[in-house]
Amino acid sequence: HFGNDGKLYVAVGDHQTPENAPLLTSPFGKILRLNADGTIPTDNPFYSQTTGINQAIYAIGLRNPFTFAVDPNTGRIFVNDVGYDSWEEVNQLVAGGNFGWPSCEGPQGTGTGACTSASFLYPLHAYDHSQGSAITGGVFYRGNQFPSHYNGDYFFADYASGWIRFLDSSNQVSGGNNPATAFRTASYPVDLRVGPDGALYYLSIWTGRVLKIEHASGNRNPTAVLNAAPTAGTAPLAVT
Repeated sequence: HFGNDGKLYVAVGDHQTPENAPLLTSPFGKILRLNADGTIPTDNPFYSQTTGINQAIYAIGLRNPFTFAVDPNTGRIFVNDVGYDSWEEVNQLVAGGNFGWPSCEGPQGTGTGACTSASFLYPLHAYDHSQGSAITGGVFYRGNQFPSHYNGDYFFADYASGWIRFLDSSNQVSGGNNPATAFRTASYPVDLRVGPDGALYYLSIWTGRVLKIEHASGNRNPTAVLNAAPTAGTAPLAVT
């Protein structure tokens, strides 16, 4: 995704070699940052310490940053890192940050293999594999279809357990394992978007559908009201 700074951010997994993630000699297990023309910004945090494509490294220590999202208002970037044995993470991207993989995963101080190093950045939110095991999809809600208290909330999904949750805008503090709020079930979600109509859309991989969640009248939570299987020539948000 392009950030608010006009730079292109690229999430790259560890290539099934965890040792890649903290190395400045490998682009794997990283977030990379590029100029719009494909060149590498000279203000990248490791630019002077690296050569070639590795000069694009912006943050390290990630396992599988399957999805991430840019807040169009603040420019913050939240990265969803799919875990290995125990934890799924939502991390706030920081220039030069080290998110700890493969030394540890999950919140600070959580038993065997706990993240305890002061050099690591800890998740905004993490959940263990009793709740889900594949964090996918992420988007900041910036629209006018949902009630105003949803503005700035960060929605994310778990593909394996089939749900969507959100971090309230007041629960997005760096360094703490902020609580998330249940939102609704979802069928095999892998991506989330807010449409120009202000509704929340999610992509269901196994059913091959895009589903629309809009706000219901009264005091009910938002519910999925439309879905459609895309056909050739159909725009992604055309779900009538």
